[in-house]
Formats: sequence, structure tokens, C-alpha cells
Amino acid sequence: MTRKTLIVDDHKLFLEGLRYVLSQIPNVEIVGEASNGDTAVEVAQNTHADWVLMDINMPHCDGVKATTQLKKINPNIKVIAVTMHDDYSNIQQMIRAGVDGYVLKNTGSSELANAFETIEKGQFYSSPAILDTLLRRKTAATAPARSAYHLNPIELLTSREKEVLPLLVEGLTSAEIAERLFVSESTVVSHRKNILHKLNLKNTSALVKYALENGLIQP
Repeated sequence: MTRKTLIVDDHKLFLEGLRYVLSQIPNVEIVGEASNGDTAVEVAQNTHADWVLMDINMPHCDGVKATTQLKKINPNIKVIAVTMHDDYSNIQQMIRAGVDGYVLKNTGSSELANAFETIEKGQFYSSPAILDTLLRRKTAATAPARSAYHLNPIELLTSREKEVLPLLVEGLTSAEIAERLFVSESTVVSHRKNILHKLNLKNTSALVKYALENGLIQP
């Protein structure tokens, strides 16, 4: 299936390089370009893009706001942050906005292709350097002197995923959740996979146990 892709960045030179990188990846069709978040949201709707490669720092509307808007309009759209920022703050903001992947701008075609394939399997993708940042953060947070800014894993979930989580814990099926939230069943399945991945859980049973242990539901 062709991946209808929108690329978003306020630097023309980088867009040219990204076009070249994407040309080396099978089944990728660039359907539009944008230099800021506002335009990205508009172009994504007009072109029916199902993939967006999103910069973070842009004028008028940044990548965080644009990603949030895109996910509200179309929860099934896949957004990959493509940025030079490998700091925890930017990673955290983009994850909360709902990105499906996070890669650095020095990535090559093979890694970007891997990102597409990983996300298509319902998993979150991040560059190795980003995993290192998250691991260091987790290590620091679990040290004896805990950081005051320790991130609760629940905070990694998008607003929609936070709506789906308690319904999963209640034992509702994907079809029942879809009916209650007025979304497609496939969207619920995607949310379920993302929730389990972000919380590092294997199945719904583990999710129920996690919810009990963390006070999300009463026993």
C-alpha cells in the first residue's frame, strides 16, 4: 500500500534532503509539503495524507500543536517527529501530542524505512539516541534521590488513549469501545497496542494488574 506522506519543516534545504531520502524508500509518495504547523494541518486534510513527517520548532504553529490537531481530526494518521532535538522535554511533548515515532534529522533511508515498518505493526519507533535519552531519564528517576520531575508512564498516553484505557480495564471488547467512543474498531485496536507499548505491558491482563497497582481502578 502506498504511504501518502506529507513532509513538514521550515528549512527548504532539509526538505530537499528529505525528499531524496524518501525517494529511496519503497511505497512512499510525497503528497505535500508545509513550512509550519497551520499549513501542515490544512495540507494533510486536502491531500488525505496518512503519514506526516513533522519538525518541532516552526513559526506560527509548532510541531506539538500541529500533531495534536492532526490526531484530533484523524486518529489514524501516523506522525513521525523528525527533528534535531534529542532532549527529554521535546521528546515528552511530542509523545504527549500523539506521535507514532521520533527520529533525528541525521537519520538515513534505512532507519526511516524501519520507522515506517515498525509503526505499521502498531509499535512506537524511536532513534537509538532517543532510547538512550529515555533510558537515562528512567535510570535517574529510579535512583534513591528521585527527581521531582519523574514522568508517570500514564502521562505518555494521548488524551484518547487515556479514554480507552479504563474501558479496556473494564473488560469491554474493541467493538464495544469503538461504539462508545464513536470511532472505528481498528482505531481502538491501534490505541490498545500503543497503550500496552508505552506502559511496557504484554497484554490486557497485565494492564488490569497495572491499573490496580497504580490506583487507576479500585479492586
